[in-house]
Formats: sequence, structure tokens, C-alpha cells
Amino acid sequence: MIETPYLLFLGDAPDMLAAKVAIGIRDWRPDHAVGQIRLPGCGADLGLKDLTLAEAKEAGAKTLVIGVANRGGVISQAWKEVLIEALEMGYDLASGLHNLLRDEGDLVAAAQTHGGTLHDVRVPTVGYPIATGKPRT
Repeated sequence: MIETPYLLFLGDAPDMLAAKVAIGIRDWRPDHAVGQIRLPGCGADLGLKDLTLAEAKEAGAKTLVIGVANRGGVISQAWKEVLIEALEMGYDLASGLHNLLRDEGDLVAAAQTHGGTLHDVRVPTVGYPIATGKPRT
């Protein structure tokens, strides 16, 4: 089970469309979100309190939820510092991206070292190419 409450990670999302996972949690489970954390240049804002990892931990956050869906569903290298720091602070991580948390060696190592859990909430059974907008036939 994914422990609540959550800190919603918006990363470097360019706009609100990219923050669709976090929007769903904000709208349908507002009592589960203590706030949001954004990287510089993030174009999404849920209207929740901007918190640091430490502030959210003080507010009771247990899981950092990757609340963005980027092109290709990849775990961005730009996010890694925050994700690893969260694990080092005792957070669990949850993600529904196409790329799995458990396939990222540095995240696995940090989770094992610090007792965190990696939650991959969507595990595809096949690989899908990134859409180009060009007709396939």
C-alpha cells in the first residue's frame, strides 16, 4: 500500500497538462496531499503550498508521488537529485511513468540503503514507441 499523505512532485513540467497525475490526486484525494514540490522553471502549479522535502516531512508526508507525465514517460535525470534526496530522508516514491523506478539502479540503491519503497503503479507488458504524429501506414 502506498502510504499517505503525499508530496506531489511536479519536477520541470512545462504546463498543467503534464501534471495530470498530480491534478487527479489534488482533485480526487485532496486530503492525501500536503503540498507540491517544483523544480526551477516548472510551468505547472496546482495551487497547493510549495514545500521543500524537509517541510513536507514535517507536515507528515510519507510518499513523494511523481505527479507528471512527460514525453515518453521517462524518469528524467533532472529529477534524480530530488528523488534520491527524498529516499535518503525516508520517503517512499510512487510513479506511474512508463519507465519503472525499479529499473533505475541509483534509486534502487538509495531505497535499499534508507529503507524506502519504490511503487511502480503501472507496469506495461509491452513497449510502446513514442508517438511522432506521423501516420503509421
